[in-house]
Amino acid sequence: MTLAHRTLALAVGTATLLTATLGLAERFDPLPQGLTATYFPNTTWTPPAALSILESQPTADHINNAWHGRPPDQFSAVWVGAVVTLHEGTYTFATVSTDGSWVIVDGRPVVDNGGRHAPTLATGSVHLSRGAHTLEIRYFQASGGTHLEVLWARDGSALEPLPAWALRSRTSQRSGRLLTSALVSLSLAGMEWVWVGLLLVGAAAVIGSLLARVRVLVAHMCEWRGLRWILAGSLVLNLVGVWWGLPGRWVPIEMAPEYVLDALSRHFSHGWFDVYPPFHYYVLTVAISPVLLLQSLGRVSLYNTVSYTLVVVIFRLVGVAAGLGTVVATCLAGTLAFGRRAGLFAAAIMALTTPFVYYSKTANVDGPYLFWYALSLVFYLRVITGATQQDYALFAASATLAVCTKDQAYGLYLLAPLLIVYQIWQVNRHLALRHAFWRALGDRRLIVAAMTAVVIFALCHNLMFNLRGFLDHVRYITGPGSKGYRVFEPTAAGHIALFRLSADLVAESLGWPLLLVCLAGVTVAAVTPRDRQMLVWLAAPVVSYYFGFIDVVLYNYDRFVLPICVVLALFGGLAIDRFLEPSARRSWRTVAVAVVLAYTLLYVSTVDVLMVTDSRYAVRRWLLAHTGPTDVIGTTGLPQYLPRLDDLRTADIATVEDLARQHPRYVVLNADYARAAAPDTSWGQLIGGLQQRALGYRPIMRFRSERPWPWRWLPAAQTNLVGPRGETMASSVLRDINPTIEVFQCEEATCGPPRNR
Repeated sequence: MTLAHRTLALAVGTATLLTATLGLAERFDPLPQGLTATYFPNTTWTPPAALSILESQPTADHINNAWHGRPPDQFSAVWVGAVVTLHEGTYTFATVSTDGSWVIVDGRPVVDNGGRHAPTLATGSVHLSRGAHTLEIRYFQASGGTHLEVLWARDGSALEPLPAWALRSRTSQRSGRLLTSALVSLSLAGMEWVWVGLLLVGAAAVIGSLLARVRVLVAHMCEWRGLRWILAGSLVLNLVGVWWGLPGRWVPIEMAPEYVLDALSRHFSHGWFDVYPPFHYYVLTVAISPVLLLQSLGRVSLYNTVSYTLVVVIFRLVGVAAGLGTVVATCLAGTLAFGRRAGLFAAAIMALTTPFVYYSKTANVDGPYLFWYALSLVFYLRVITGATQQDYALFAASATLAVCTKDQAYGLYLLAPLLIVYQIWQVNRHLALRHAFWRALGDRRLIVAAMTAVVIFALCHNLMFNLRGFLDHVRYITGPGSKGYRVFEPTAAGHIALFRLSADLVAESLGWPLLLVCLAGVTVAAVTPRDRQMLVWLAAPVVSYYFGFIDVVLYNYDRFVLPICVVLALFGGLAIDRFLEPSARRSWRTVAVAVVLAYTLLYVSTVDVLMVTDSRYAVRRWLLAHTGPTDVIGTTGLPQYLPRLDDLRTADIATVEDLARQHPRYVVLNADYARAAAPDTSWGQLIGGLQQRALGYRPIMRFRSERPWPWRWLPAAQTNLVGPRGETMASSVLRDINPTIEVFQCEEATCGPPRNR
């Protein structure tokens, strides 16, 4: 252990001891922190009370918790106790609330934010001496959502939330006792942040040390000097746009914090299950463990916008890390299959695969399971070419983790055991056929691999404590979780149409130049005796995945073909490696490869460009500039396909009747998504009436961001990103980036003239 590591360990130990000491002091403090909150099932604070509890702070989160997440439409609450001031001065108190709120200090009204209204700020000031002062906060909600913030400031400083350390549930005749209690709470709050920060630094040091060892291992196995530049470029591609849509939810089927928190609250047991297997839930829980620790200490709440967004960003950064791991694993697999330079180009091709760039910056499980598959491919190649017992165990472990991250990965491994047994039999073929067969089946390495897979699968799915949840998960994915998505019929024509769609998705994922390169690599392997067997080994997971999963569920998306792209990238690396073999004409060949890679870089970076310039950002800015506080904006369709308007007055419009009743000034529509609406449905009639100006609304904006140069020049660009989007069947979520947004304004004859602003 180095001096830096010893110093860090000492700092963590000291911080832990101080935090525990201060925590015990506050735990046994006779003047508990917080205010006594009393809730009434009416708006007039009229007894009997529904609930009376001690709360650390008067906030909307605590209100929701008090009502178990479902506050009534009408209620009132009062918080009483004391506020401790450490310095004399003029204190400004403020509330931001929907409907009425008041702050009373030492019996004097300071803030009057009464009445029924949208979130409104009201302030008031009072001169306070150092010490304890009685505090009473009142609030009522008559309708709408719950919103309450209580703020304070001293001597003209900026307003900030009223801190829990300054609040006590009752006063004391000994003012010094209250000050001491507040100082202990303040010190504990600061110490807890320091403690968690040091734990983070310690974890980062451990992870950094592990990554340094991995780097040494990777550098030994493949061309590290070139790979590090590919990793740097891939990191940039995957990080740009990682904030896309936040704090909204534009990413379909993304892992949301509430899913993980719900699973954690049930200890991943007691019948819990979800659409996906549990393993990635464990990974995300570990990733946000510092935030969960701060929440358990009462320092943050995961239910406010800032903390929630931070957690989503952490989830997405896990995807970024998985993407880097996939590129490294692709390089290693390509090196094992065809050599160091081939592995390097295979990594570059994988980094330039369009859906890979998208899913490496989101919190979907597709990026993480792809990493585990790519890693298992490395050990699969080591196993298939003859390896140690450790390689067998690592192949089984990584393959099982891929399946435990996303179920569909099972299809990638259906043929692998047969090939591995065949390879072991080949080694023993000098024996009689029967003896060679039984020796292959009884190989100790196979037994260790099988046991490893069984144990990891049982642990990941928590079979001992959550067997019912596992069985329910299996019933779901084999029933409504897959059958409802079926697109093609189980007929010969249906299977042929599915194959054509799958081929198109692979072509759109790689782009035509790289697709041709990868197919050239397959051809090279097929005609080269030394590479022909490798072609069979690498084709096995693709064939088993297609016929064992895709051809069974009878639908496909671009994210489903990512494992196929990993294997094709290996052959693409082979093709470029052979194309650049020493010759008199190598210079023009180098230029040709550079042109293909440069084109593909522009092709795939269109994802980032359009994420950053997404049309919904511009529409949101326009609405903020052209609407007043009383204007209502109608939204139709799922919110994830529309601009983020949560801080404006909105109304959900699903039918013509809703439009007539709500009478919004503007209506916002995702025209791309609306094409799927059948004209004879109530929603289709609403959309048709808006677009044909038959409902008293006229179109005032139709916006979709243009690609800047040189992306605008790019021929044969990704159709899901820049195409017309006229099809009703979607096979890629890339079409959700930069959608066509239409805004309609109510005609002056029915809504009156627009306001002067």
